[in-house]
Amino acid sequence: MNKIFVALCLLFLLEITYVASAGAATGVATATFVSQIPYPARAGDVVELRFKIENYGSADINDLTYQLVTNYPFLPISGEQYTQTIPTLLAYQNLDNAVIIKYRVQIASDVKEGSSEIDLKQIFSQGNAAVQSFPIVLSTSAFAHIIMDKAQLDPGRETPLKFTITNSGNSPIDNIVFSWSETNNVILPIYSDNTKYVKHLDAGKSVDLDYTIIADTSAARGLYQLTLTLKFDTTNGTQTLQTRAGMFVGGETDFDVTFAQSSAGQTSISIANIGNNPAYSVTVSIPSQPGYRVSGSQSSIIGNLDKGDYTIASFQLTSTGAGNATGPNQARGFRNFTGAGNFPGAAANISSPNVLKVQLDYTDSAGQRHTIVKNVPIDLRSSTTTTTSQTSQFGRQSTSFWTSPIAIAGGIILLVIVIGGFVIIRRRNAKNKLLVKKR
Repeated sequence: MNKIFVALCLLFLLEITYVASAGAATGVATATFVSQIPYPARAGDVVELRFKIENYGSADINDLTYQLVTNYPFLPISGEQYTQTIPTLLAYQNLDNAVIIKYRVQIASDVKEGSSEIDLKQIFSQGNAAVQSFPIVLSTSAFAHIIMDKAQLDPGRETPLKFTITNSGNSPIDNIVFSWSETNNVILPIYSDNTKYVKHLDAGKSVDLDYTIIADTSAARGLYQLTLTLKFDTTNGTQTLQTRAGMFVGGETDFDVTFAQSSAGQTSISIANIGNNPAYSVTVSIPSQPGYRVSGSQSSIIGNLDKGDYTIASFQLTSTGAGNATGPNQARGFRNFTGAGNFPGAAANISSPNVLKVQLDYTDSAGQRHTIVKNVPIDLRSSTTTTTSQTSQFGRQSTSFWTSPIAIAGGIILLVIVIGGFVIIRRRNAKNKLLVKKR
C-alpha cells in the first residue's frame, strides 16, 4: 500500500512540473552535425559541412547566429561566409522541419590521415556564446602516376627514354625513388643504372627522369613488359606504387639499293636489308620518271628479307634520252665513248652515272606498311660495250682500221695475189708432170 501511494505522489509531481514548464514558454536550440562532402575529406580538398539546427522549445527563437571557426587544418576560402544568422526558428521546428546551414572550407595539404575537430559557435544576443565541436574525417591524397614517352624500340640502337612522374594528389611527396626492370633483360639502361631519385615534388607538379636504353639485337621481335616501381614518403609514411608498361621491340628497317648490271635491255637492281629488323612482303617498283621507260611490269614482289639478306630484281629498262645527260658533252649532243680519256676533261664529264628512282614498299615487324624511295646511280652503257664506232671530241665518227676503205682494198689485193699465186703454182706443177711422162 505504501509503495502505491509513493508512485501516485511522484506522478502528480511530474505533471505539475510539465504544466509549470508549459506555463513559462522557452525556446531550446540545438545544433547537430549532418554530413561532410566528400567523406573522408582528402588533403587539399574543398569540403562542404552541413549542420542541422532544431528548436525543441515551446517558444520561437529570433536572430539565432552560428559561426564556424576556421582553424588549422580547416582553411577559409575567399568569398565564403562563416557567420550565418537564422532570422526566426519557430517553436518545435525540428526533425524534418529543421534548418540546415552549410559551410565550405579547404583541408590543408599536409594533414595526416585520421580525424580533426571543427568548432561551431552559437552566439547569443547578450554577446556570450556556446561552442560545440564536431569530428571531421580526413585522409591524405598523396598519389603519383607515370608516363613513358616511347612505346617502340629499334634493337641494337641507343634510344633515349623519358619517364614523367606527376604528383596527382593534393599533398606533396618526398624522397621519391623510381626504378624499372624487364624480366628477360632484353631491354636494359646504359650509361646509368635503372634507379633515379627525386627529393621533393609538390602537388600537381611533374618531374622528368631520362634514360638511354638499348635492346638486344638477337631478341625476338614483339611486346615486352616493363615493371615500374615508385616509392615516396608522405605525412602518413612511405607508400609504394608498382605498375606495368609495354615496350615493343622491332619496327622499321632500311635498305641499300644498288645497280647490279644491264644486258640486252635487262637491268638488275640489288636490294639489301641493312637495318636491324626484318622486312615482310617487300615490293620493288620503278615509278614513272623522266629519262627511263619500263617495258612490261613496273613492280616485282621479292617477299620477305631478314636483316642482312639481299636479293636481285630485274626490269626491262630502256633510256629515253630525256634528262640523262651527265656532262657538257652530252648537252651538246655528243655520244659516250670509251676513249674519252684521250681528251682533257672529257672523262669527268661523261663517266658520271645517271640516277634511277627505285621505290620499295614493305611491312615492318610491327605490322605497319612503309614506302621508301631510293635514288640509284646506274649506267646503261654496260649493255652496249661492243659498239664498233666511237665519237671524237670534235663530233666526227672515228672508224676502225679494219673497216676503212684502205683496209678493204688491201684485203682484196691480197686475196687476188693469193689466188693468182695458187693458180701459177698449180700450172707449174702440171707442166712438170707432163715433162716427166714424155721422158
